Amino acid sequence: EILFVISTTVVSIVIASLGEKYLGIEELSVIFITAVVFVASKTRMLAAVFSALLFFLAYNFFFISPKFTLQISAHQGVITVVAFLGAALISSRLASRLREQVTALKAANSYNSIMQDLGQKLSIAIDLKQVQEIAENSLSKNLNAEIWFYFPESSTSSLEVINKKKKISADWTFKNHQPSGRFTQTLTENDWWFLPLLASKQCFGVVGVKFLKNVSVLNTEQKQLTETMVEYIAQAISRTQLTKALEIANVSSETERLRSALLSSVSHDLRSPLASMIGAADTLSNYRHSMDEQDQDSLLEAIHLEGERLDRYIQNLLDMTRLGHEGLSLKRDWIGVDELIGSAVRRLKRYMPQSLVEVNLPEQTLSLFVHAALIEQAIFNVLENAAKFSPENKAVTIKVLQLNENEIEISISDQGLGIPEDERERIFDMFYTMERGDRGQYGTGLGLTIVKAIIGAHMGKISASSAKNNQGTCIRMQLPIQQIG
Repeated sequence: EILFVISTTVVSIVIASLGEKYLGIEELSVIFITAVVFVASKTRMLAAVFSALLFFLAYNFFFISPKFTLQISAHQGVITVVAFLGAALISSRLASRLREQVTALKAANSYNSIMQDLGQKLSIAIDLKQVQEIAENSLSKNLNAEIWFYFPESSTSSLEVINKKKKISADWTFKNHQPSGRFTQTLTENDWWFLPLLASKQCFGVVGVKFLKNVSVLNTEQKQLTETMVEYIAQAISRTQLTKALEIANVSSETERLRSALLSSVSHDLRSPLASMIGAADTLSNYRHSMDEQDQDSLLEAIHLEGERLDRYIQNLLDMTRLGHEGLSLKRDWIGVDELIGSAVRRLKRYMPQSLVEVNLPEQTLSLFVHAALIEQAIFNVLENAAKFSPENKAVTIKVLQLNENEIEISISDQGLGIPEDERERIFDMFYTMERGDRGQYGTGLGLTIVKAIIGAHMGKISASSAKNNQGTCIRMQLPIQQIG
């Protein structure tokens, strides 16, 4: 800064001399005041004051009579140089303050920009590894430092091999929740500055900072930026840990719910038909000689019906295994929609002979490129569900409609009590029918869940709404005619 002030003074003297000699400028003080403001805008306050005094002496020595002395010959000259000195000092002070304000604004803008960028990147991190990668890049880039993360309870520390001094300091910081190492009063022989990753009064680990330049004293801006960035990182780690814990809790809760539902289903829905079959078989075994042929046929029919019911429940459970969360490989082929519906209706008639079904098909024959067995099962599940809720002597209606050249809709409507609007999405949830759902007195509660999985595997959509005249329920299955993708 001294060289800058001296060089600026020399240049100002040359400019003033040329102006006086060739341009006839009399108020040369303006040139020196301008130079003072220029120096003050580029340097600190102390340098600005020094430059004001130096310019004052140069102005007095070279341009105030008698020249080349520091004496002042006239009263007017005294006023001029004193006014110049005052103006120079005031202008240097103002220019220096303006420079400090601009510098502070730039620092604040840079600080906010860094923190905003870090916050945005950390907000999308989903686990500790991602948080660590983002944090390392941001810290090293903005602090011009080497970064090291230490997680005593994890295997994700930045360096596999660490020296004893570094580990002792990091362990102390982790246990005491206080900074240590360089720039602190604890374990100062370390070149690293260790800060705890604290959030919600819990220490998740330690971050070590080693500035690449030999920084002996940490200024306020660097310290504040580093500590705030570390605080952001700790909060991000806390968020990912909490999210992970919630996911584990949700999985455990879901697993327990499914376990309870399966046990309930097995204990009731599967044992009931088994009990009926065993009772009928025991009756036939012990009393068939005293029973007429009609009673024997009735018991055999009961065994047959209960066996088919049991078969359907087991099939539903097996379907859920096949249609699990790992996807499904579909063996597609072209098949007529009328064949799929006809097969499902015939199956229903075997299980529920008293049920009434109306089928409305378009005049033009429609075909689908689908897994025939699965789509037929989906239609049957919805059809059986509707038949259970329809009053006696009230028909279930099946209607097929071509929505466009690429999609058809199969709707199945009953005339029962219907489903409240706020529950229409829930009927497709697994085991929702343990409360109300897609069955009457019996059922595993898997029927509509299976339908949703089958339709989804075919890139289709399923929804529930009220039926005609707001009476009953209508299940709509929309399917693409041709395979997608």
